[in-house]
Formats: sequence, structure tokens, C-alpha cells
Amino acid sequence: MHKSLVAAIDQGTTGTRCAVFNSSGKMIGWAYKKHKQIYPKEKFVEHDPIEILNNARFVLRQAVKNAKAEPKDIASIGITNQRETVVAWNRRTGKPFYNAIVWQDTRTDRYISKINGGELAEYIRSKTGLKISTYFSAPKIRWLMDNNVKFKEALKSGEAMVGNIDSWLIWNLTGGESFRTDYTNASRTMLMDLEKRRWDKDLLNFFGISEGSLPEIVSSLSKEGFGKLKEKGFQNTVINSDLGDQQAALFGERCFSEGDTKITYGTGSFILQNVGKKVSKGTSKLISTCAYGNVDGTCNYALEGSTRIAGNIFGWLINKMKMFKSIKEIESYFDSDYESSVYFVPAFGGLLAPYWDASARGLIIGLSDNSSKKDIVKSAYEAVCMQVSDIFDLLKPVKNEIKVDGGVSRNDHIMQMQADLLGRKLLRSEMQEATAFGSAISAGFSAGIWSFEEIKKFYSRGKIFYPKQNGKDINRRKVYWKKAVERALNWLN
Repeated sequence: MHKSLVAAIDQGTTGTRCAVFNSSGKMIGWAYKKHKQIYPKEKFVEHDPIEILNNARFVLRQAVKNAKAEPKDIASIGITNQRETVVAWNRRTGKPFYNAIVWQDTRTDRYISKINGGELAEYIRSKTGLKISTYFSAPKIRWLMDNNVKFKEALKSGEAMVGNIDSWLIWNLTGGESFRTDYTNASRTMLMDLEKRRWDKDLLNFFGISEGSLPEIVSSLSKEGFGKLKEKGFQNTVINSDLGDQQAALFGERCFSEGDTKITYGTGSFILQNVGKKVSKGTSKLISTCAYGNVDGTCNYALEGSTRIAGNIFGWLINKMKMFKSIKEIESYFDSDYESSVYFVPAFGGLLAPYWDASARGLIIGLSDNSSKKDIVKSAYEAVCMQVSDIFDLLKPVKNEIKVDGGVSRNDHIMQMQADLLGRKLLRSEMQEATAFGSAISAGFSAGIWSFEEIKKFYSRGKIFYPKQNGKDINRRKVYWKKAVERALNWLN
């Protein structure tokens, strides 16, 4: 095959996958491996970084094998990852000081409540585009400094390294030669100046984080790359792309023009809108972030709104509440014509956009003597869609149809409900692995394997969902949904 393939390592919240694509942009090999979810106590969500690294190595080799190829056939590699999840490790030994603290983790909520508001909140908003929240990396790093003596000592001695999952993987896969991150991942730390795309010294001083412990920030798409792999058989294969998972999905959905919008339904829901080459101040209820860094070093920006819970709501009903045995059973209870007065607000660990309330908690409200499993299922489906609708109302005008992807998007009932709530046409691609695909085509483009015109054509249109439901009924449901959310807000306070 002679260096004709591109691979993408997609490190997600629940597992790690690798996909291999040929010169026509077709996926020809795939592998996936789950990792353990660690919940030491309430509010804590962790992953084992060593397990994640081992899984990444495993799926890379397995995907290449499944593609009936050899490591030497891989011309370029892309990395994409769960964002905001923090790993700290020793520069000398390579060992982590602690488990990876996951983006869903809310252990820093008290710290956040102390520093939120006033001039600091406005400074962080103006510099980073972000809200002060447990969601982002800086508070997690601060927690490690305050609670892990070895990490704190290593910071003083210069032996500490800390970054998001991408930096951890890149450093290890390149044999410790490359300690880098990209614009998109750095923009999720609450430490990067969004316009200058470099670490902000005032924020580093405030959080007490030394710049030397953080990775170098480079553009997401790079000809020079993020280093060469040192893995056996893959030596000298360049990592040409590094993107946060949602930005990779935006790229994979070919949202290259201002106003292009995509929704990814995974563990949570993530709505990103390309706003072009200038930072959008937008609304205080959404965040501004990097969409992707271009090969020439410039940056496209995005407006984003995220929810903590989407697909997880069904796992909760199955594994925690034991109400259903499988997703298939849940689907059997769904009836689009069934009228329910039940509302489900899945604020299990608080609410992200547009409410930004870590003290909110989940509720199911509107139950009566006649309520049944049908009501629970209908309200769960609707909760996924209503959260997206709340965010969508705050976006700038959307061009064209809205692209949708992610596991939950394969459910036709939920997508039809979403189209009805938004009053907009949704387009679901045939390519199910939009995140891995975005990572791969960005790497291949950076390496010169494909032209920009070629990757724009790599799209297989799937099913289109048109809004059907009566607007009055939709508005009534939205009014009651917002009432339910109001009951869930500020619960712990």
C-alpha cells in the first residue's frame, strides 16, 4: 500500500477507538476498547490514564490489522480526545500522579463558587471565551495542586507535566519527545488567551500554574506535526492533527463556512457553530472556543453550548434505576403520539449551557396515578432534545441544514423530535464516526494527502428529518420544560 492510509485515534469518555481510512476517504478498518469509569465519591469522575494509553496503543494496531494493512502503510495520524479531562504526570518517570479527572467531574464546585463573579469572571470571559465552571481544566489542576503532595512538589522542581488527554497521548506515543497541545484543547483549559492563542500569564499566576508544566500550543492542523510515533512499526509516522472531539466532529461534518452548525449526541450533547476567523463575543450563556487551527496558523472560532447528559440518560435508566434491561426495551415503550405530562431534567451533576449551575440536580416531575414507563421514556427522549433546543435558541443565524452525529443520532424518534422542537431540517450523515473521520481528514489534509476541495467532497448524505409537529404544541411543551428546569436549579444551595 506504500503509505496510502490515514489513521485516527479517537479517545472518548467511555472508550478509545481507532479508524483507518483509504485514499478515497473510506473507512476500511476499525477497533474499539472501553475503559473503566471510576467514581470514588459523589461528584468525582475519574479514568485511569495508563489504561487509556494502553487502549490507544491496542486499538491503533488492531484497526490497522482489521484494515488488512501494515503499520508502514499509515501515512499520517490524527489524534482527537475528550476535552477538559486532565492528566498530571512526572516528566522523569512518566508515571501519573493521579487518575485523569474527567470533564464531567464537579469536585471543584465549592472552589468555583468562591471565585465566580466580579472582575475575575469578566476577565476570564473576555480572555478565554469561557464561563468559570467545574467543566474546564484549570480548576481541576488547582485541585491536584491542593490535594496531591507529589504533584505540588514536582511543580516546584520542574518535573511536573500536566495537560488534557491529547498531550498525555502525544507525549507517550512520541516516546516523550513531543509535549504539545492544539488550539482547540488549549481553549478548554480556562488558561489560554483565545485571540492570541497562548497561555495567559495573569491566569497562570492566579491559579498558581507554571507555564513550564504546560504543553506548547500549536495549530490543530500542522505539516510539521505533533511529533513522530516511536511505536514499533509506526516509527516516523507523523501526528499531523490534534483536535478536541467536538471540534473534530465539526471538521468531519464539513462545517467550514460561517454559520455552519452541527450537533453531536454522545455522552452529552454538543452544539458547535462555526463563526469564522474572529472571536464571537456572543451571549454570556454560551462559550466562545477554537473551532480548529489551520495549517497556516490562523484559527476558525466557534460558539458552543454543551450538556452533561444525552446518551447517559438511558444508561442511568438501565444500570442505576433498573427500570429497563436494554436500549431496545426502552425503544419499545416509545410512542410519538403518546401525550405525557411528565418532564425529566437530567441534572445529575448540575447543568451546563445555558444555565451553568453546578448545584442543580435531576428531577422527574408531573407524575400521576396514571403515569407509566411510557411517560418515563417519552420524557427522557424529550429531555435530550429540550436541552439542545435551549442552546439552539441562543446561536447566531444557522446556514443550511443542521448536521447531526453521534450514537443517539441513530435513533430516528429522537431526531424527529429534535427537528420538531428546533423547527429546522436535520441532516444525518451515513458516516457514523464523524469524530474519527474529522480527525483523519484533518490529518490527511495537513500532510498533503488530500486537497481542501477533496475533503469537502468526502460526505455521504444520509437521512433528512423535517419538522412536522404543530408549533403551538411545541411552545406549550417548552413552557413546561422551563418550569421543570427552574425547579431543578440551585438545589444544593
